[in-house]
Amino acid sequence: MLKFLVIVLAGSLSCGAFANDDPVYENWLIRVGDYETLARSWWFDAMSGDAEKQERLAALFLGPHARAAKAKPYEGVHFLFRAAVNGRRTAMLRLADALDKGAFGLGKRPRAAACWSSAPASVEGRLACVALTDFRDPQARVPCTELAVMGARERLDASDGAAMARLCLANKTPAILVPGQRPGMQTMARVREYARHGIEWSVTGDVYVAQFERFRDKFNGTMVAALEAEHGRGYWDRLSKQIDARVSGTK
Repeated sequence: MLKFLVIVLAGSLSCGAFANDDPVYENWLIRVGDYETLARSWWFDAMSGDAEKQERLAALFLGPHARAAKAKPYEGVHFLFRAAVNGRRTAMLRLADALDKGAFGLGKRPRAAACWSSAPASVEGRLACVALTDFRDPQARVPCTELAVMGARERLDASDGAAMARLCLANKTPAILVPGQRPGMQTMARVREYARHGIEWSVTGDVYVAQFERFRDKFNGTMVAALEAEHGRGYWDRLSKQIDARVSGTK
């Protein structure tokens, strides 16, 4: 499914309509069994990069009240994985346990479990763990834009663009970020064509922010270089022309 990421540029996640850090309110929601509202109260902060809220949602979505929260298990894995990548020690340990057991749609990967169980403090250490992680359920793998781009307003410099591209590559979710308005039929056809080649074609919106453009340029440059290292020089140009020709008749 296409991720339309105007939220990255406009920063609309920065003031989540349901945000509420009042423990009294949260405890009341738990007492009355309103887990759906509880999930919404954490959702926006979690989607914009708050690792603690990501871990809270993971625990809710992978626990006994997931159905009441109207969540699917793969959504819980998404938040658990993101919290681990963002350095939450308890999330890393829980992810390690799930990988050891092959639970929640994750592949049973002892080396990945051992890596995460060491709770690496460095970004590079966690990147190594990401590369070892695998999934039985394809839906459980976090899309690149959700993993590395949403919440990027706090890290909009070129070097982070390269780092986030490396994160997506380690996650085996290559992506290209492109500006544009809300997608029409031709853009959707292009998304499907790139998806056939295992590449996420991500439209990030048409609001121009100079810092994000530098982030995008470094991200895309790093991504294309990696794809060409794998598939051969000129791969990206050839693939882009083939896809352009296939979608040119789409209205």
